[in-house]
Amino acid sequence: MRRPSVLRRVLALLATAAALALSVPAGPAGAAGPFALPSLPSPNAAGLTLRSWSVAAGQGGRMGDASVTTAAVFAPHGGTPTIDPVQVPVRVRVLLPADYQRDPARPYRVLYLLHGGTGDVEQWSKTDEGNVTAALAGSAFDGIVVMPEAGKAGWYSDWPGHTDGFFAPQWETFHVGQLVPWIDANFNTVKAASGRAVAGVSMGGYGALRYAGRYPQVFSAVGAFSPGTDIYHPGAQAVIADSAWTVGASILWTGLFDGKFRVTGDTPYRMATVFGPPATWPGQNPVNLALDGKYASYGGKMALYAGGAGGTGETDIGAGTAALHQDLKDRAVPHRYCQGAGEHKWPYWVPELKDFVAYVYGTKPQSCPNGWGPETD
Repeated sequence: MRRPSVLRRVLALLATAAALALSVPAGPAGAAGPFALPSLPSPNAAGLTLRSWSVAAGQGGRMGDASVTTAAVFAPHGGTPTIDPVQVPVRVRVLLPADYQRDPARPYRVLYLLHGGTGDVEQWSKTDEGNVTAALAGSAFDGIVVMPEAGKAGWYSDWPGHTDGFFAPQWETFHVGQLVPWIDANFNTVKAASGRAVAGVSMGGYGALRYAGRYPQVFSAVGAFSPGTDIYHPGAQAVIADSAWTVGASILWTGLFDGKFRVTGDTPYRMATVFGPPATWPGQNPVNLALDGKYASYGGKMALYAGGAGGTGETDIGAGTAALHQDLKDRAVPHRYCQGAGEHKWPYWVPELKDFVAYVYGTKPQSCPNGWGPETD
């Protein structure tokens, strides 16, 4: 007769331990060490509902994972959605400065770091990929780093079309319309464009250029590492169309093996699903945004990096970035442009991030990263 009672006690202890493992103490110190994540004063704001706020495992205590839900991920579209509920949890990683809680009145600058295609919210913090904590240690940037989920093939767009399961991600709404004000509401930030930068790698490089060109009132600096620059290019369209089919609207493991998250159809159909009809593309395409003068306000705080020089490595991306560089030159937009012999790999992108923050927040490096020598004219 005692066994049920003992079992209940064991289950209660396990539940308590699990709750303690998921909770994060607020205030200047906690059980995990001298740094503890702060409490969030406005957890449900700007269209986001907080589900949890916890220390990111293996990241030294200064990085937290916010799990949120939003009507932007996903929006019902085209019919009755095949998933219920339509909203799925979305994670955002936040890296706080070491002195964040010692000076609560200080406003910090924010760097929004966007991940690449088939990547996820953890990409910039993984030690064998972005390793952002180590990359920024001792750098000129001493602010907050925000690394949001963007879907494995979300392309930083509010999809005008829909998946085969009749739902669509609205990543631009989530990132710019909801996440930026949510971060400002919950952290000590410079609550103006002057305090915000956006940067990204590959698909995230496209996202950074897209957001910077469309929202100069939100951001004041932009960095693009091996970015997508021209969605009209046939090679780019092949990549985008393939990603819409292979991983679709999946997030981490959510929907990765579910056909309803995918987009069937030919390349024009998949492109229209992600970006809308071609007539709307100039307002989403970095080379067109440059031609329209949308990067004028970023003069002196815009940097482009790509490999592919000498006909090896990421040649298409190198050529596209060179075209964007020329468009900026033609419109007299001061910017940093570094290109050399390089591949589409993290060993190149991490030094580019370091170079970018030195250029924007410190002293402009005399040479480009990756041993590329002086800036390319």
